Amino acid sequence: MKQEWFKKMGWVYLPIHPFGYIVTILAVMFMVPVTMATVRNGHSVSDDLYHLFVYATCVAFWWKWVAEKTS
Repeated sequence: MKQEWFKKMGWVYLPIHPFGYIVTILAVMFMVPVTMATVRNGHSVSDDLYHLFVYATCVAFWWKWVAEKTS
């Protein structure tokens, strides 16, 4: 029997299993220091957004792929 980690609610996926929460927390834990370092070393808001785009899209696509496969 397949266990569901996420539940699709409209356009979003909500974690419903401890593994779903772990995946979500790991994604957030990765992005917090990346965001802090980017803001600390950035020269402007557009510079920060430009550098964050690469990391945020990679993490978002990875998280969405896991959510789709386990929902």
